[in-house]
Amino acid sequence: RAGSVDSGNTVTDYLPAERERGITIQSAAISFDWGWHNNMVGDDYDQTDNVAVHLIDTPGHVDFSVEVNRSVAVLDGAVLVVDAVAGVQAQTETVWRAITRPSLNNHPDHLKASSEAADGGGSGDTSASSSKNNTNDQHGHEPLPCLAMVNKMDKEGCNFGMAVRSLRYKLPGANPIAIQIPLFRVGDLNAGNAATSSSSSILPPNLFAVDVDDVSSSLAQNGEFVGVVDLVHMRAVVWPDIGGPSVGAVSNVDECIPTVTNLLDGETHEPVCEGCQVTQMARGCRADLVGHLADIDEAMEEYYLLEEEPGNAAIRAALRRVTLSRKALPVMAGAALRGKGVEPLLDCIADLLPSPLDRMPPAINRLDNASSAWSGKRKKGGSKGNNDRSDNEIQSPERRINFGHPLHSKTLALAFKVLHMKGRGGSGDGRVVFARVYSGKIRARDTLKIITPPLPGEVPEPPRTERVGSLLELAGGRFDNLEDGSCASGDVCALVGLKTVVTGDTILLASDDAGNGNKKGRGKKKGGGTAGADEHIGNVCLAGVASPKPVLTVRVEAESAEQQAKLSDALNLLSVEDPSLCVEETESATLLSGLGELHIEIVLDRLRREFGLEVTTGSPAVAYRETVANTIETNGLVEYDRTIGGTRLQAAVHLMIEPMECPNAAMSDNSSCMILADPIVTIGPEAREYLGVNEEAPEEELAMRSEVAKALISGCVGSLKRGQIGPYSLANVRCHVLNVDAEGGLQGLSAMPGSLRAAAANAISTLLADEASSSCTVLEPTMSVEITLPSEMVGTVLSDLTGRRGTVGDVIMGEDENDGGNQAPGHAKALIRGEVPLIEILGYANGLRSLTGGEGAFTAEYKGHSPCD
Repeated sequence: RAGSVDSGNTVTDYLPAERERGITIQSAAISFDWGWHNNMVGDDYDQTDNVAVHLIDTPGHVDFSVEVNRSVAVLDGAVLVVDAVAGVQAQTETVWRAITRPSLNNHPDHLKASSEAADGGGSGDTSASSSKNNTNDQHGHEPLPCLAMVNKMDKEGCNFGMAVRSLRYKLPGANPIAIQIPLFRVGDLNAGNAATSSSSSILPPNLFAVDVDDVSSSLAQNGEFVGVVDLVHMRAVVWPDIGGPSVGAVSNVDECIPTVTNLLDGETHEPVCEGCQVTQMARGCRADLVGHLADIDEAMEEYYLLEEEPGNAAIRAALRRVTLSRKALPVMAGAALRGKGVEPLLDCIADLLPSPLDRMPPAINRLDNASSAWSGKRKKGGSKGNNDRSDNEIQSPERRINFGHPLHSKTLALAFKVLHMKGRGGSGDGRVVFARVYSGKIRARDTLKIITPPLPGEVPEPPRTERVGSLLELAGGRFDNLEDGSCASGDVCALVGLKTVVTGDTILLASDDAGNGNKKGRGKKKGGGTAGADEHIGNVCLAGVASPKPVLTVRVEAESAEQQAKLSDALNLLSVEDPSLCVEETESATLLSGLGELHIEIVLDRLRREFGLEVTTGSPAVAYRETVANTIETNGLVEYDRTIGGTRLQAAVHLMIEPMECPNAAMSDNSSCMILADPIVTIGPEAREYLGVNEEAPEEELAMRSEVAKALISGCVGSLKRGQIGPYSLANVRCHVLNVDAEGGLQGLSAMPGSLRAAAANAISTLLADEASSSCTVLEPTMSVEITLPSEMVGTVLSDLTGRRGTVGDVIMGEDENDGGNQAPGHAKALIRGEVPLIEILGYANGLRSLTGGEGAFTAEYKGHSPCD
């Protein structure tokens, strides 16, 4: 039977904490086939077509945003679920940014700068090659085509039009287009609403449709949501009640099968019933749909200008084009708890979202200089660094197929999630690796080559080889062995037996590189061609997966020394599963850092349930940072000259530190919040000339090729981790080294790179100490909050927020209309939006309940760091 969040028996929410709280904490995957309904004979599909769907259910809470990040890394499309009452909420905006952003790792500028540096030396004849790969060069990850589902249409206060409007105005770049309108049923119709479908012989009585532009319909407030009108196919889809007294009611969701009624004649395309209000409303909304599509699709524009009526298949094809190109966001309505709207949503997933063949191959970064497989010609003057964007062009000689494309024969996969399952992993700690296979195939007992993407400036780790024990099929919390023991391109599976794989690792097949030239006839096809079998892949990796920075830290202690050792092992396993969880162990304490109170609370709950550990926690501490408000510069060269252990360290450094605006900040103009970015160190022309390094190469490449440059950069980075106001590392700053000098010249620095490292650290600490009072400031994590409360209590809560150093953005007062006495006075709710420092709202749920008599609720998401008052 179908599970329910309220009943705690869902398939994808299988953890005890998920079922108790009614929320998703861990992403879970499930695979199924769907035979969608738009495959009629004579249409644009064969009647027997089915679609294989791999569904990943992700959390909506901001404390578990790492689950969204790593799921987005492997998805081809997304369904954004929006509350029909609240519309777009704070966490919805966070998920939207993850869906649409062009980079999945923490260093988008690094990839872009490296690519620009590699292309910078090219001559004019490279323009054709550059334009050919322009789409793939723009980002390390292709943003996801998306659908929107306005859920909970059966909830009191639902408003489909307002939800669509919130999508348009709150989600940057979204162009919501309603492809359905909701159907409601009312018991008694007054004279003013007599022109409804009650006079229709094709629909049940007392049904009416609500226009998407109608944001204040009283009928929707008093009616019962029973179905939708499909504007593409002009049909009404009505679901029966569950457990109600009405005729045709069913006992459970499994029996909730909809009745589909065509509103137009199949041959004449004229209304089946002229007086039907639902048909009239649907025709007007369908005309609006065609008009919206005409603005962004050429084929629909031609229909619109010629005043011709497009067919169902033409509209569906146009919707697919604009969805895949992310020019539009198709919006549907439903009430999933009662099984309403699910089937049309699955049909739209099949119709509108992409298959693996519709997506670009993932961006590949090359980590070695092996070039025998790179069939695409390298640009003139191009760098051979490890981030050349032509690396995708490992191609089959017979046809132009990039490495990572589903039709390419070589194996490429990404490990996007790691779990530890006792008795299933077969690797000591029970490690199970979730992987998305982009190309090729992974079979049980295959030997894999594992590559971890390096951080900027770090030398890549050598590849590791491991053998797959078995493959598991994904079905929420149930894991069964795959029948054929293999996972093909485009699929998602769980790999057992891999001991060292972590989230973000790239998986290749070891045999793809081993002995290609020695195996006679390997990969041969008729006609003498090969399907890429003789290509040498080399060491390549994908961009990896981003992990949000922790904002809250607590101190944890075990009850005994024996328990402390178990605690250390347990936290190590949990940090492997959750990259956003940071563990710092010292001789005196263990510090646990996460993304919020709920995140830490869930980790402590897992320690108790899964590992049997009872721990004591200290008071939470938020993650402060420091930054500079304006540009500061040393007074020329700052000399460092000391003798340590009989060794003289002498060098001088001239540098400047300036504030850096993070490019990913999606903040309003009047907000002081900023998204944190790690400090960046750059080396100027004079310093490069003195050090004898390439004038155009990026700093990451210099750190790998020159020990002196590496010492200079590491000295700057190390010193920027120590602020002057408090023990907080600096963020959102750029340190630019203008010049360096040493008595022994470059030869002396090469013999003792540590002298330049110490001189750089000394110059930064001296500069910050001199300018701390005037230029340095502390940043504190700030939360975007939304508070729902009774209207009469707004003043009390606003006063409390002001006392917590909060900034109020919007106050939306609900209408207190008792509709002729049917509702009790004071029923209206109000919504407060604002920003509050995280330190001020720790434990705010209890305070809000006390202020509002238990009627208030709030959500909070990390918005950024802002200057501390």
